[in-house]
Amino acid sequence: MLKVSQLSVKSKLTIVLISLSLSSILIISFLAWSKARGTLKDKTFNQLTSVRASKAYQIESYFKNLRNHIDTLCEDRMVVSAMIELNQGFKELNQKKQIQADLDATLQKHYTKNFFPKLSKAIEGVPNFQTYRPDGKAAKYLQYHYIAKNSNPVGEKEKLNDAKDGSEYSKSHATYHELFHNLVEKFGYYDLFLIDFKTGDIAYTVYKETDFGTNLSNGPYWESSLAKVVDLVRKNPDRGSVQIVDFQSYRPSYGQPAAFIAGPIYDGSYLVGILAIQLPIDEINNVLTGNKNWQRDGLGKTGETYLVGEDLLMRSMSRFLIEDAAGYKKALRASGTPENTIQLIEQLDTSIFLQKVDTKPAREALGGKEGTQIVDDYRGIPVLSSYSPLKIKGVNWAILSEMDLTEAYESMSNLERYLLLATVILMLIITYLASIVAANLVKPIDLMIAGAREVGVGKFDTEFQQNSSDEFGELGGTFNEMLVILREKNQSIAQKDREIDILLLNVLPRAVVDRVKKGEAPIADKFPQLTVLFARVLGFAEISEHKDVEETAEILNELVDLFDEEATGHDVEKLKTIGDRYFAVCGLTTPRLDREKRVVDFALSMLDIVDRCNVKYKIKLSLCVGINTGAVMAGIVGTKKFTYDIWGETVNIARYLNNQNQPQTILVTQEVYDRIHELYPFENGKEIESETKGKLPIWILRKKILAIADSE
Repeated sequence: MLKVSQLSVKSKLTIVLISLSLSSILIISFLAWSKARGTLKDKTFNQLTSVRASKAYQIESYFKNLRNHIDTLCEDRMVVSAMIELNQGFKELNQKKQIQADLDATLQKHYTKNFFPKLSKAIEGVPNFQTYRPDGKAAKYLQYHYIAKNSNPVGEKEKLNDAKDGSEYSKSHATYHELFHNLVEKFGYYDLFLIDFKTGDIAYTVYKETDFGTNLSNGPYWESSLAKVVDLVRKNPDRGSVQIVDFQSYRPSYGQPAAFIAGPIYDGSYLVGILAIQLPIDEINNVLTGNKNWQRDGLGKTGETYLVGEDLLMRSMSRFLIEDAAGYKKALRASGTPENTIQLIEQLDTSIFLQKVDTKPAREALGGKEGTQIVDDYRGIPVLSSYSPLKIKGVNWAILSEMDLTEAYESMSNLERYLLLATVILMLIITYLASIVAANLVKPIDLMIAGAREVGVGKFDTEFQQNSSDEFGELGGTFNEMLVILREKNQSIAQKDREIDILLLNVLPRAVVDRVKKGEAPIADKFPQLTVLFARVLGFAEISEHKDVEETAEILNELVDLFDEEATGHDVEKLKTIGDRYFAVCGLTTPRLDREKRVVDFALSMLDIVDRCNVKYKIKLSLCVGINTGAVMAGIVGTKKFTYDIWGETVNIARYLNNQNQPQTILVTQEVYDRIHELYPFENGKEIESETKGKLPIWILRKKILAIADSE
């Protein structure tokens, strides 16, 4: 075995340099990796916590507003009158001596054909009519006329306003049903109920499911969540006391999970009934999923925010069921979820009240704690979890925001590969340099190699230090001369790039220029909201008759330059000018909430510029401006001689307004007027005809009227 004492000095020096360098690299790499991992973990947790807090605030605000709305409805005179009249009509039907003889047979046929097949998929056993049949006369009568004999298909029974049976109930129903139906649709409620406080009879529902007319004290649904919320109101009948019950499988809705909120209805000092609302699941899901825009909310490809109840079951939809139902069910089977639960999730197409979330974060959040952890989620997959309790009176819910660990640490895997590769490369370089140090005779060549490497990565300010006048010195001088030439070439290329950028910016927005330089093609986008301005300078034809073309062009250039300067000040982007026409938008590159005001202010500044130009050159120019706001499409048009343009109905209407306008006047559409009419003194203009939207109202803003308003 070779001993250290037997090694040459060159070998010893090489070994020392390599050992010290390797140790330094490994220590620095480990410290960098640890720091980056901790920073990335904290960043992801902060992002999840921010999303969770935002969603929690939205959910809590939604339920607070929901309580306030129920409280307000309970005091509304229409609701009070409807409760009294419908309840009276319901009682009259119960007091009838005789009702049609075929009611039971017709109802049984409807239940057997339309209700039981869907219900049986969500429950164990086989449903039978004797269990679910309505017992009271009024219940049978109303279900017969408004459900079984209703010609509208199942799911659309609410379209019947009047059964035309001549009863006082149907007269009242015809009076109030459309109002209640519009209320439910407007606020997104699943259903609305009016219930007799004393008897527990459901005197009215909007959507006419099989709970309509039944009794919540002794009827087929006396143990349902609706019966529970009614019982809570009965026990707490004070005015303004709104009660809520958690999600539970609700059989009239074919076993779908349902939660209810209810309050007492008072007529003066008299308690006349109970108003109940079946909570809209879609509204809650839209908040938690950001309308299925998880990535826009910062949750990446695997992140989600969901609710868990005190029974550790979900109260909102799982992202994975929405996006990849097959993969979701596969993950559940792998995690040991019972097969009957998976089948129910598949049949009902929901994870609400079915998906178990028995995790440490869920339990801690339900216990009133908040925090962040790395755990296995309900699918058995490691995630970063941020959790907290929700402050909603009447329910004990928790909210969790989670992201798969693999996605959260994806950049760490890239960093690990990079560090490994960098370590190997550095060790090769160090070994090589150590040999160079040991072999001093070839040092000048090594220096030039190092310099050439720097030039290869763009460092043209490198210079070879020549300390001798021999062949190496001459070679070094030639190397330096070559670097000078390369430096000059690089500067020339950089100057050309800047000139190209300036040319592109004259025809394209900055963001589009960057995309063009990256080679993106084609470039086309759709913007849901932009504000468009078309302006036309009138009077240049008359000026051209008295002034030469150079002077006319000078005036036009000055106007356009002043317009451009004002546009920049108002954050409005000019798209193009065609002769005496000026086309600009706001919100294209940078979204602006006040884009309509910015464009109108810019238009008013344009009018001022025209006035100043008239005074300066003693001419008579005027300006017509048309402004519209709405959805547009934009992109680069053409391949050889291209331009950036926007198009769509919004643009067509703005252009049409410009063509129809009067001098020194601004025309805007109803959409623009609705957003800023409190800021400017508009006049009502003539309607215009749109190919797609029909007649459109137009509003006029005249500069002279604005001046009068300002003086007042």
